Amino acid sequence: MNLKKITSLTMMLVMIVMTYSGLMLFIAPPGRIANWANWHLFGLSKEQYASIHSTFMVLFIIMTLLHVFYNWKPITSYLKNKTKQMVIFTKDMIVASILVIVFLIGTIFSLSPFSNFLEFGDGVKNSWEKDYGTAPYSHAELSSLKNFVRKLGFDLEMSEKILKSNNIKYESSQSLAQVGEQNGVSPQFIYLLLKQNFQKAGVETIELTGLGRKTVSEVASTLKLSTQEFIEKLQSLGINAKGDDKFKSVSEQYDLSPMDVMTKLGYKKPE
Repeated sequence: MNLKKITSLTMMLVMIVMTYSGLMLFIAPPGRIANWANWHLFGLSKEQYASIHSTFMVLFIIMTLLHVFYNWKPITSYLKNKTKQMVIFTKDMIVASILVIVFLIGTIFSLSPFSNFLEFGDGVKNSWEKDYGTAPYSHAELSSLKNFVRKLGFDLEMSEKILKSNNIKYESSQSLAQVGEQNGVSPQFIYLLLKQNFQKAGVETIELTGLGRKTVSEVASTLKLSTQEFIEKLQSLGINAKGDDKFKSVSEQYDLSPMDVMTKLGYKKPE
């Protein structure tokens, strides 16, 4: 076996795996969606993609160091001029440095086209929300079943009956994520199961999370109001807004958070 060849081949394979896992993480939904809906793509969860990317990064670093070791002479030759003298800032090194600096500065200061690329990624990530939705409050999947139904105003005894009738095994002290994992379903599945049954009984919930990312019209739709009705409610608080305005931006203009506005409108903040 040739360790030098093994190093180069391993670097190539690791780069392929890291490129793939990096692309998956680039398009994966935010954790609030991935954890809530038990998001998977090609059989792997976001957490598994992140784990793969991290461990292969370590292997890549090790292989890179070995690659530099085995190719030290060719690498140093790139830093020599025509008279074979060592010159750090050769023309090639300067171009390489400029390229790295441009990408670094462009990313840090959100300059175009780097900002466009990152905004595209954010758009893809957030687009998953339409398919999977969001939790009724932040990190709801970590709440115990008992606390979860209490925060939503659901009756615990009736909730347990609903779960039992649908063959969901649980303990009220378990988190929603644990109950989901035990039954091979997502926390979202359990929530929708309870929500649908309680709606039939006349109990309705309104998801007040993620409102800051929505437009005023989208928030109105969430609240089951027309855009005009919601705008009028905001005006009653002295807040002026248009349907296509971002709700977070509108709220911050009046030194309020989106939840502050919702509370002033009489909506209950999740406990």
